[in-house]
Amino acid sequence: QILRIRASLPPHILRRSGAAAADKLASMKEFIDAKTVMAYMDFRNEVPTGMIIESIRSSGKKLVLPLTDKNFNIIPYEIPEEGTLTDYLVTSAHGIAEPDPNLCREADPSSIDLIIIPGSAFDQYENRMGYGKGCYDRFLAALPSVSFKLALAYDFQVLPCIPADPTDVRMDMILTISTADAL
Repeated sequence: QILRIRASLPPHILRRSGAAAADKLASMKEFIDAKTVMAYMDFRNEVPTGMIIESIRSSGKKLVLPLTDKNFNIIPYEIPEEGTLTDYLVTSAHGIAEPDPNLCREADPSSIDLIIIPGSAFDQYENRMGYGKGCYDRFLAALPSVSFKLALAYDFQVLPCIPADPTDVRMDMILTISTADAL
């Protein structure tokens, strides 16, 4: 049901939500202090990250983006500073823009200060429900505890409580974007 609501969001809500997320993130201590930030390339009406990614790149911070291999493991790649973002991206078999491993170098996961994470549902206890493959849970479990885990969510994606397993990695914070504010 949540994914159906998200899929029905009109383009003007997506644009304003992306701008609201970038504005909120820019004032966060965790973002200001971060030297290396891992983000995601939005897909299927996830909270848009284009403005966030441009902010990371223009601030001189290192940008890391995920590549998901055929076994659904996330491999982080550092995006070079020169050129445009699209110079370094390819489209995966799932239709997601990912780093081109021929042009980007693999990033050291322990260097990631802040990781911005998508999901399908969240709750007030910082639990996250992904898309069922465990990609992010496996990746996040291997990160050092100092890496700040920030989920981006629309207000309707945050529920009072969702099922959580011991292998599910909790977020440090959920940055919630109000779809009412975006109107």
